[in-house]
Amino acid sequence: RRAGQYQRRVHGKDMDADAFLKSAGIASDWPYGRGCWQSTDKQCIIWFGEEDQLRIMCMKKGTKLSEVFDRLKVLLDAVESLDGIEFARSDKYGYVTSCPSNLGTGMRASVHVKLPNLTKDGTDTKAKEVAKPLGLSVRGTTSA
Repeated sequence: RRAGQYQRRVHGKDMDADAFLKSAGIASDWPYGRGCWQSTDKQCIIWFGEEDQLRIMCMKKGTKLSEVFDRLKVLLDAVESLDGIEFARSDKYGYVTSCPSNLGTGMRASVHVKLPNLTKDGTDTKAKEVAKPLGLSVRGTTSA
């Protein structure tokens, strides 16, 4: 990708106000040693040093998931090509993060879909009943 497609952004999160991050000892010295870059089209974000060592997010409306994964691969390749970038990794546990649920590969994939018949009562109860046996989580049912 061309360098001009990504721009540095100042992130407005008040790390000191986050009790979890503060208790884990990872809210201090903000924003030094951290950075957040967003693509000019606002579909991709690369974030160093929040609660994860590295967070790369790619988002796109539509049904072509392969386009999102292709773009994610470009970003991962760019980060891995940087000299001096190393991530905490255990031979036993995989990549180490401050969030135990992300231990191992550290990868989490999310797909946002509207399922109006499962939320028409204004709650996510039915959606959770359907998702649970499939090993899926329901989050963000109120976002646009």
